[in-house]
Amino acid sequence: MGTTEEIAQRIAGDAWTSNRTYENLLRLCDDFGHRFGGSDSEHRAAEFLQAKMIEYGLQNVHLERFPMYSWSRGSCFLAMTEPVERSFSAISMPYTGSGSFEAEVVDVGEGEAADFSQIGDRARGKIVLTDAETNRPGEAKSHRTDKYQRAVEAGAIACIFVNQNPGMLHISGALYAQNPGGPNVRDHEAAIPGIGISFEAGAAMRRLAQRGTPSVRIRVENSTFLSHSSNVIGDIPGGDVAGETILFGGHYDGHDISQGASDNAAGAVVALEVGRLLAPFAGKLKRTVRIVCFGCEEIGLLGSWHNSDRYKSDQADGNLRLMVNLDGAGRGQGGQEILTATADPELASYFEALASSRNLKLDTRSSLSVHSDHFPYFMAGFPSVGLSSRDATAGMIGRGYGHTEADTVDKVNLRGLQSASMIIARVAAAVADDADFAAQRADQDDVVARLVQSKQERFIEHHWGHANRAE
Repeated sequence: MGTTEEIAQRIAGDAWTSNRTYENLLRLCDDFGHRFGGSDSEHRAAEFLQAKMIEYGLQNVHLERFPMYSWSRGSCFLAMTEPVERSFSAISMPYTGSGSFEAEVVDVGEGEAADFSQIGDRARGKIVLTDAETNRPGEAKSHRTDKYQRAVEAGAIACIFVNQNPGMLHISGALYAQNPGGPNVRDHEAAIPGIGISFEAGAAMRRLAQRGTPSVRIRVENSTFLSHSSNVIGDIPGGDVAGETILFGGHYDGHDISQGASDNAAGAVVALEVGRLLAPFAGKLKRTVRIVCFGCEEIGLLGSWHNSDRYKSDQADGNLRLMVNLDGAGRGQGGQEILTATADPELASYFEALASSRNLKLDTRSSLSVHSDHFPYFMAGFPSVGLSSRDATAGMIGRGYGHTEADTVDKVNLRGLQSASMIIARVAAAVADDADFAAQRADQDDVVARLVQSKQERFIEHHWGHANRAE
C-alpha cells in the first residue's frame, strides 16, 4: 500500500474516533462567546486556537495581527408612528452609528435592482423597508450589502431589513463604511443606519402600512473604535516541494448577537482538526499544508484580505498553489459536503475526479461568490475553492439561522464535524501529494474576465471590505 493510501486510512480512523472538534466548538462558543471582530471575545479565541495548533504539533504557529475598526452595540428603538403607533423589537446592524431619524417608509420588497428602479426617487429622504437575503438553496440573489448600497444611493436616511425566516429572530450583518479607508473613526461608520427586525415584525409593519401612509421613528446609539484582529496560522511542512503551499482556512469570528456556531465556529474547528490530523505526516507530503483561522470575515473579509497579500510579491511566504475556504464546513449530519470552485470549471472537474478516485462523497460545482474568504485570493489570481456542508436549514431562506440569535451550538453535531474533517483532511493530503496538480495562478485579465462572466464586474475596482481596512 502506498504512502498516500496509508495516510488516508490513518486520517479516516483518527477523524471518526475523535471528539476534539466538538470540544473545541464548545470552547469557542460557550466559553468565548460571539467572537465579533476586534472584540476581547475574538482576541481570547485567537489565543486559544494558537495554543491548540501548538498542542497538535503544527509548526511555525503564530498570530498574524492587523489593525481594524471594531464596533460596539448600544441601544436601538424602532416604532411606527403612522398610520398607527406601535413599537417593534429591533437591533442595529454592525457599523450603524448614533442618532434619531423619523420619516415615511418606502417598501421595496425584495430590494433587488428592479425593485429600486420601480420606486424611482421616492426613497429620497425616506426610510427603506426591504427583505434581507431572499435566496433559496441554489438561487443567486442580491446580498444584504447590495440592497443597503442601493438604499444609500437612492437617498434613503435609513434602511430596515426583514428576516425572511419565521421564529422571532432579528437579522444582522455588517454594513458599508461611509468613507472606506478614511483616517477617522466616523469614516468607518455606515452612511445611514441599518436596522434588523424579525420576519414577524416585518409582516406586522406591512399589514399596518395598508391602513395609510406608514412612518417610523428610529433611535440608535452605537460606537466604532480602532482595534486589532488576528489570523491564526500553523503549517504542516511538506517534503519534496515544501516551498509550495496548499492553504485551508475558515473564519472564527462571528456576530455579536449569537454564538456563531455554524457560521463559522464549525468551519474553524474543522480547519484546526485538519491540521491535527495531518501534523503527524510533516515532511511526508510533497507540499506544505497551511491552516489559517481567519479573523474579521463577517465585517469585510479583513483577515483574508490581509493574509492574501503575503503571497503576491517575489518575496512571498511560499508559492501558494491553492486556497480552500471552509466557511460552512462541519454543519449538518455529515456526508453532504459540497466543493465549489471559484469560477473555474476545470478545477471543479479536477476535484470531481479526485473524489471519485478516493471514494469520497463530494458534490462539485463552479460558481463565484464575492462574500467569503476565498474572494481575496481569487482577486489575486490564486486558484480557490470553497468546501462546505449542507445542514438542516437547507430549506430555509438565505442563511437560515445564520446571522441571527439562533446560530447556536445545538445546531451543530459531532458527526457532521467528523465527516467534514475526514473528507477535507483526505482532500488536503491528496492535493498536497499530487505531483500532477496543475492549477496555476491566473493573470489579472483572466480574473477580470471571470468577474464579468459571473456578472460581478462591479467588484473589479472596489470591494467594501478591502477598501475599509485600517492599514
